[in-house]
Amino acid sequence: MSLLVFAYRKYEIIRQKSELNYRIMALTRKLNELQQYAANIGDGTLSMNDMLNVPASMFNRTMAFMMYSHNGALRGAQMNMQMMSPQINMQIQQMQAMSQTQDPNAAAMYQQYIFNNLYQQELQKYQKHEQKLLNQQEKEIQQEKARLETQLRMLEAEFESTVQSEKQAAQSWKPEYVA
Repeated sequence: MSLLVFAYRKYEIIRQKSELNYRIMALTRKLNELQQYAANIGDGTLSMNDMLNVPASMFNRTMAFMMYSHNGALRGAQMNMQMMSPQINMQIQQMQAMSQTQDPNAAAMYQQYIFNNLYQQELQKYQKHEQKLLNQQEKEIQQEKARLETQLRMLEAEFESTVQSEKQAAQSWKPEYVA
């Protein structure tokens, strides 16, 4: 083989390795951003500090999740509250009968307590769903990254082989002087 063919192949391998390294870096960055996003939404609350620490690429997803989960949890809690209202009213009547007072604030506080618990339960459902999506995305990214790293190792082996073949070809082209 010609030395130019080896030189071209080495150049092509270096270009492909550079491309793969860039894609691996991009996947690593995306994975880190997903993990940071998951950590921010993991506890169920998003503080202002969490919002400031969200990677820029995940800001829209974070905002969408906040709005979607809040609205969904609110609707779910309201529906559950309506379905449970006869039971809640009966419990309130029993509590008032036992205390022999008609405190509307106590009834309202009890209803608010029940509603908050229902809201938190619904919110947890949305968080679990989002965590499943994040886990799936993380697996896909890790699989893609592993595939690219395998390709990179194969290219590195091919590069070494090409360098060795180039040296052998250069030896065969080397002029021999006979004295």
